[in-house]
Amino acid sequence: MQEVVSFYKKLPQGPAPAAKKSANPLLRYKAAYFDGDNASGKPLLHLAVAVLLFGYALEYQHLKAHH
Repeated sequence: MQEVVSFYKKLPQGPAPAAKKSANPLLRYKAAYFDGDNASGKPLLHLAVAVLLFGYALEYQHLKAHH
């Protein structure tokens, strides 16, 4: 039993250190909008805007030809 007690005494105590910021933009986006208490619906808005911009970019030459 003494070995178990000594093992647990060696473990770090107190709150866990804050996670480091990631250099990967996708992981930072995930941390900002999906993880923890700050989860929100903003990624749906971001997706809708991205789809609109992508669709406009695809149709731009066609729309420009009608002027």
